[in-house]
Amino acid sequence: MTMTKRDIADQMSQTLHIPTKDSVKVIENILAVLSDGLVEGDYWEMRNFGVFKTKQRAPRTGRNIHTREKVKVPAYRDVVFKPGKEMINRVAKAPVVVRPKLRKK
Repeated sequence: MTMTKRDIADQMSQTLHIPTKDSVKVIENILAVLSDGLVEGDYWEMRNFGVFKTKQRAPRTGRNIHTREKVKVPAYRDVVFKPGKEMINRVAKAPVVVRPKLRKK
């Protein structure tokens, strides 16, 4: 199951007994602070959850998958997430859910 921002806001509003629109504002504000910090080169750590940070990727030579010709890929910054130990353990202990594969149209 995919969780959307609205799903998280609904759960927050039920838990905190606040309107969903206020939950959405809180989530949007948290995400804005997180993304602004990442743009500035900061990292964002939540104990037991994980760390978001940026990583500098070196320039490299890639390949166009359609023409097979070599192309230069410039250096860029990428966002990476490293889950915390508690998150890793919690996910590892969760039951395996087998979902049917979706057919392409």
